[in-house]
Amino acid sequence: MQTRTTFTTHNGNRAPLLSYLRFIYVFYLAIKRKYFNRYPEMPWIPFSAINKLNAVIKSDWKVLEIGAGMSTIWLSERAEKVVSIEADLNWYNKLGAIILDRKINNIDLQYKWVGKEMADFSDFPDNYFDLIYIDGGPREWCCISAKTKVKKGGYIYLDNSDNKSLSENGAAVLKNFVKNDQNKIDLFVDFVPGNIMVNEGLLVCI
Repeated sequence: MQTRTTFTTHNGNRAPLLSYLRFIYVFYLAIKRKYFNRYPEMPWIPFSAINKLNAVIKSDWKVLEIGAGMSTIWLSERAEKVVSIEADLNWYNKLGAIILDRKINNIDLQYKWVGKEMADFSDFPDNYFDLIYIDGGPREWCCISAKTKVKKGGYIYLDNSDNKSLSENGAAVLKNFVKNDQNKIDLFVDFVPGNIMVNEGLLVCI
């Protein structure tokens, strides 16, 4: 595995040259976050992944999100329902206050700090979600649990798919679900809002 750098992922991948056109914007968002505590109201995932999700999410979709954040607000503006599971109590309370203040009524925010609980989706019906968005918890186990809960033709997204310390073998699990069919796999390598580093994300269509 390659050494992680600002412009190189754990897999040694670099962002396409066109992505560097937004570098000044990325730097601006990072300054706002670090020095003014202003968080961009969008998912903290590669910009190309944001664009893809923005294109595919429909207004009647049900979304399960592991690891809440400003992405939760962003998803709620596009989907019918968002169930979001968060392990950090401070962030859970902060996000809960935002949801309450804005009177957002299509988010079910849940606090679960035990890893195995975050990956237990047995309370949800099979083939229920249109998108399962994994950006927290025990990510490999979340990927394994996601298969039966997402609809046929639905999507599973794994952020930091290149980072073994976070995602373990989650990327391999998702690729195996679709038998490595490249027509059903999207790999995103790009900058992330508010963070001056290139990251990876993986999206599969089940």
